[in-house]
Amino acid sequence: MILPTIVTAIVLIVFLTIIDFKLGRKDHLAKQRFLPFEITTGNYQLYKNGSPLYEDLCQDIANAKHHVDVFFYVINVDKAGRKLLDSLKKKANEGAEVRLLGDRLGSYQINKKVRKELRDAGVQFQFAETPRFPYFFYRVNRRNHRKIAVIDGKIGYVGGYNVGRIYLGESSYFQDWRDYHLRVTGPVVNDLHKTFLDDWGLATKEMDQPFIRSREEEHTVRIRATDGGELEDDFFEMIQNAKLEILIGTPYFIPTEMLMAALKEAIDRGVNIHIMIPMKPDHPLVKEAGLPFMYELFRHGANVSFFDGGFYHAKVMMVDRTFAYLGTANFDRRSMFLNKEVNMYIYEDEFVEDLRKAYLNDVKEARILDEEWIAKRSLAIRINEQIAKFFRPLL
Repeated sequence: MILPTIVTAIVLIVFLTIIDFKLGRKDHLAKQRFLPFEITTGNYQLYKNGSPLYEDLCQDIANAKHHVDVFFYVINVDKAGRKLLDSLKKKANEGAEVRLLGDRLGSYQINKKVRKELRDAGVQFQFAETPRFPYFFYRVNRRNHRKIAVIDGKIGYVGGYNVGRIYLGESSYFQDWRDYHLRVTGPVVNDLHKTFLDDWGLATKEMDQPFIRSREEEHTVRIRATDGGELEDDFFEMIQNAKLEILIGTPYFIPTEMLMAALKEAIDRGVNIHIMIPMKPDHPLVKEAGLPFMYELFRHGANVSFFDGGFYHAKVMMVDRTFAYLGTANFDRRSMFLNKEVNMYIYEDEFVEDLRKAYLNDVKEARILDEEWIAKRSLAIRINEQIAKFFRPLL
């Protein structure tokens, strides 16, 4: 009698979860937020290591005169996180307006005690994307994955780094943490600030306007803020426009059928494609979910490699050595259809060439996917590849 009851309960839970997800997705699409930004200008500095990024961000916060707005998907309350939080508290004590956002699940370490410390120092703190009913299961999966900082309307930060010791390479398992982040100035900061303020407004019901202090800069750039849509079309257009080369770096590679077809068609017309992911995954099943796609592309003529010099967390695509995007969006279905993301598109040969060199240097520390690797992969990987097929929409 007990077994049929348990089976019935499991079937009911699965059924309700599926209904929750489908209705939640429908509600999401009906309320999807579009932030259409045009091509603009700006200057940028590229970071490939967490230490100088944190140092410069905290220094810019210390130098702020008017306001500091910061949002990170993950803020860990460890040595690195404390340094950022202390910088924000000090600046708020000096009289600047300081606002801090963290994703409700990603920044779970910001507990009541830490929130009280921030509030007592004058820092305005809010969580973004707090799961609630209805559609609780869907909202648990729908995260705000952005990483944005804006200081005095003049300086902005955007990219793949979160905040924590692990991102400084201080993990015995992952060791070095490879990622890309940008410090930007110029008119592009205005669009980055609008993205932060939209998220802040949803969390607090407060509407605000960007603090504009930008002047014209020389490089052509564009901010692309997505809300569980548009990203697949953007990737498709980038692939369609390629004539010579596509370099993709991502911690998770789970393309849609449309993007797989576009990548194979690009190979057929002579485009050289290289895809790099980490050897060590940081979440269960994410690597195995993408491996069958990589086998297919490798056998179609693409180059695929596993970065083995630490953990590869960069999110980047370079096309024909003239265009690059980098930011928070992974090449997976979660970034395309669930998460809020923000990327910067850069139309600048010199920058792309520098980024390309960094990418190819990482390829030297990577294990190339070949038939031998496929044949010798472990039984556990083979089993997980089959299990992961059921979870691809959430990965």
